[in-house]
Amino acid sequence: MSSVAAVTPALAADPVDGARTSGDAMFPNVGNGGYDALDYDIDLAWTPDAVQTGSVVAGSIVATSTMTARAAEPLRSFSLDFEGLVVDSVTVDGAPAAWLRETDAAAIAHKLVVTPATPVSGEFRVTVAYHGVPQAHVDADGSYEGWNPTTDGATMLGQPVGNMTGFPHNNTPGDKATYSISLDVPTTLSDATGAGAAPAAAVSNGELLSKTPSTDGTRTTWAWQQTKQMASELLIISIGRYDVIESSVTLTDGSTIPAWSFVDSTSTTANKATVTTAVSQLGPIIRNLESVYGPYPGRSAGVVVDRVPRGINYALETQDRSFFPTRIGFSTLVHELAHQWYGNNVSPTTWTDIWIAEGMATWSESYYAGSDGFGAGTPSREAQFDAWNSAPAGDDRWTIAPGAQTDSASLYDYQTYDRSAQFWAALRVAIGDDAFFPVVTQWQLRNAGTSRTGADLLALAEELSGRDLQAFYRDWILNADKPAWPDQFTLALSTSATAPLERGGSASYTLTAENTGLVPLASSTARLDVRGILDRASIDQTALPAGVTLTGDVLVWTIPATDPGRTATTTFAATVAEDASGGALTTEAAASLGGTCASCASTLAVQEYPVDAQAPIITGDTAAGATLTATTPGWTEGTSFAYSWAVDGTPIPDAMTPTFTIPAAAVGRTVTVTVTGSLAGYVAQSRTSAPFGPVVAAIVPAPSPSPSASGAAVASPPRGQLGATGSEAPMAAIMWALAALVGGSVLSVAAVRRRRGARRVESV
Repeated sequence: MSSVAAVTPALAADPVDGARTSGDAMFPNVGNGGYDALDYDIDLAWTPDAVQTGSVVAGSIVATSTMTARAAEPLRSFSLDFEGLVVDSVTVDGAPAAWLRETDAAAIAHKLVVTPATPVSGEFRVTVAYHGVPQAHVDADGSYEGWNPTTDGATMLGQPVGNMTGFPHNNTPGDKATYSISLDVPTTLSDATGAGAAPAAAVSNGELLSKTPSTDGTRTTWAWQQTKQMASELLIISIGRYDVIESSVTLTDGSTIPAWSFVDSTSTTANKATVTTAVSQLGPIIRNLESVYGPYPGRSAGVVVDRVPRGINYALETQDRSFFPTRIGFSTLVHELAHQWYGNNVSPTTWTDIWIAEGMATWSESYYAGSDGFGAGTPSREAQFDAWNSAPAGDDRWTIAPGAQTDSASLYDYQTYDRSAQFWAALRVAIGDDAFFPVVTQWQLRNAGTSRTGADLLALAEELSGRDLQAFYRDWILNADKPAWPDQFTLALSTSATAPLERGGSASYTLTAENTGLVPLASSTARLDVRGILDRASIDQTALPAGVTLTGDVLVWTIPATDPGRTATTTFAATVAEDASGGALTTEAAASLGGTCASCASTLAVQEYPVDAQAPIITGDTAAGATLTATTPGWTEGTSFAYSWAVDGTPIPDAMTPTFTIPAAAVGRTVTVTVTGSLAGYVAQSRTSAPFGPVVAAIVPAPSPSPSASGAAVASPPRGQLGATGSEAPMAAIMWALAALVGGSVLSVAAVRRRRGARRVESV
């Protein structure tokens, strides 16, 4: 009877409560965990108050928002960020769910905690119905975001966390999703005083699918769809009196995308002109930026220009169509369009890493205007260096490290924009254009539609540049002091030798470093792998100049302090070994950060010499059928040999191994062997042995004797020997007699004679 071990079935994981934070150091109580938001479907109706008071339009909303998400593990509860407004109902997968609000405004915590009737697992949908008068969210730095009433409507801007005043969601840039936004608004609007009725528009992200008027024509529903991944803070909802400009943008690949732009109908003629100009520039700017960042990541474009209260008087990179207050400046337009790649296509995982996108967008302004980019102005390197140089080391602006910041009150300060723009310029200096621009592009191509960290950027830059950037990154991004502007220099390696080097000859190498940067060289080195020199030559360490060291097979030159525009030089020598032959002395110099090579490789030929060679020696027996062996003493170590055997000078076909079996036809003749020795870097040589032989006939064994009747062996002479005559007969009889006595073989007289004549010799 066999026994079977009991198998315990796997149990499903016990449901858990989803985290009420995304782990963002800047906003520890914002964002949520346990699920991945996939899509938001927002259906919102906005209505202004019948009677207006004040300078901005009062209004209220009635809305539903459905989040489709995927739970990583079964959740018995989960949370969303939702500030203000009144919750009417919550359903999960169509079933009513319990919910509660947890609010701590001082801690920036506004949670809608949902407990579904049954735990959710995998994909699920939560729908929240709500209404009320939405409010602005005031940041720790005093700026406004979220839902802000304007003189003729409202504009909702999210960065960093304000969009939770308009719809419940996972409020973190690390959880991107697609969006459908339906906005039901009055067809016409007046300003806060009730005057100036004009056509209204409702703006959002992505592509405009439809504008559907109500039956009585008093209201219009604007349906927008964002099919690209979008972080929640990039959502815009703007309602007001707008002139709508529909156009298209031709991309670098020849394809076109639609562009919807909106400008406040009450803007001045001059301000409207700036918008018209900006719309006409969308194509050229986007195509230029495509040459830096890669293909445009959106499916539409445009701008939104609104007259807004001072609290939101800032431009913002809302996805597809950036927002601008009142008017558009060219440099700001470039900045916000650069954000369509940096910040939108690839977003920060947490708000600490906002510096990546804001630094790049700020750098793009100087690059676009500079003579090294698309303009004729100050090159971006000089522009960013001047900004760096203008702030003394003890200035408070250096006291916040971009990649280590945790205080949201200073989120939009110097470290996020200026220092981070300088970082990008410094990185370009440190790794050179050949690595810098691939890093900038690959960051987009590899990470499109995702959120990434500063550590991810560091890893990519190290991969594509082949450089160790740990210290550089720490200095610029993680340390709370003024970083060092990197050295920049051109390195060259040269030698005076021209003809192949002879044994004992000397080769002189000269290294030069020209300071092409903006600061004196302070920490630069040149590093040479000299293995290709040392395998045929030597370097006298005692003769090395100051600043040059040799450790193992690595030679390092510590470049002395050198002012911009000046050149430093050093020279060292290598002596060719006495046993060197052929090949070359090879080396290549590598520059430290900020260095590029003009000509850093050197190959010097070494004179070829013949291999040491002596005639081979044959050992073995001279009898036909014996095996001979060729030995090769006295040749250069490492030599490879080819063999050719000959009999009386005639080569034997296929006899090309160190051993040779003497054929019967060689009897009476001599054997020789010729060896050809080859070794890389040496001239091949051939040598032939002394004649070996002459060869004698092979020894033929006699047949075994037949047994006698009594069982004893009786030797009978072979048929050819029975009639032996002359002098051979007595010898034959003796041999047969001996064989009979010892029970051995019988040899013919001739065989005996051949045995006596055979020799075991070595040819010399």
